[in-house]
Amino acid sequence: MINGRSRQRRVGRRVGVPWRAALPLLVAVLSGSALLASCGGGPVAQGRELESKGDLAGAVSLYEQALKEHPNDVEILAALGSDLYILGKFNEALPIQEKTVALDPNDVQTRVELGFNYLNHQNRPADAVRVLTEAVSREPSAKNLSFLAEAQESNQDASGAEASLRKAIQTDPKYAFSYQLLVKLLTKLGRTQDAAQVERMASQQGINPNSSQ
Repeated sequence: MINGRSRQRRVGRRVGVPWRAALPLLVAVLSGSALLASCGGGPVAQGRELESKGDLAGAVSLYEQALKEHPNDVEILAALGSDLYILGKFNEALPIQEKTVALDPNDVQTRVELGFNYLNHQNRPADAVRVLTEAVSREPSAKNLSFLAEAQESNQDASGAEASLRKAIQTDPKYAFSYQLLVKLLTKLGRTQDAAQVERMASQQGINPNSSQ
């Protein structure tokens, strides 16, 4: 749970990995008044119910309506930005995500999502590094460090990416993705002996660093 939220939020996948296939089939979009009448609780709870049914478009409509009365509600903003991103509406999600992180200094998940938006869809790797660095400073998990490393590599900072990945491995030796990224990075740099050493480190943990999984 991040920043007191219990809803399971989703992030755009790793660089270059398609995510649309994982989306549920969306049902028809209901009108804003019908949404409010049919669901109990606040707008975020109502949105969660629609999301659980696969109706992300309906949740978006509900959140947009709710923001007219509560334009700075960070929970509504975060939920809206996340759903827009999952629906592939990256340019629409961008200002919502940016406003969310500006208002909420503790929201790690939106920083990760915004980082992927900058990196994969806005051609702004430097901004991706900035917000993912903020995410890591708040939650220095191996996963977040690996995401930061991807942005650093895209921003032509191979040494920074290597440092982040080595820290990720130290943080969680069982997190396979860190090894995979580091092996690829070192191989790309022509450092085959160093890459082989990382492969041995991974094997000691029962990890195949050349696996795509």
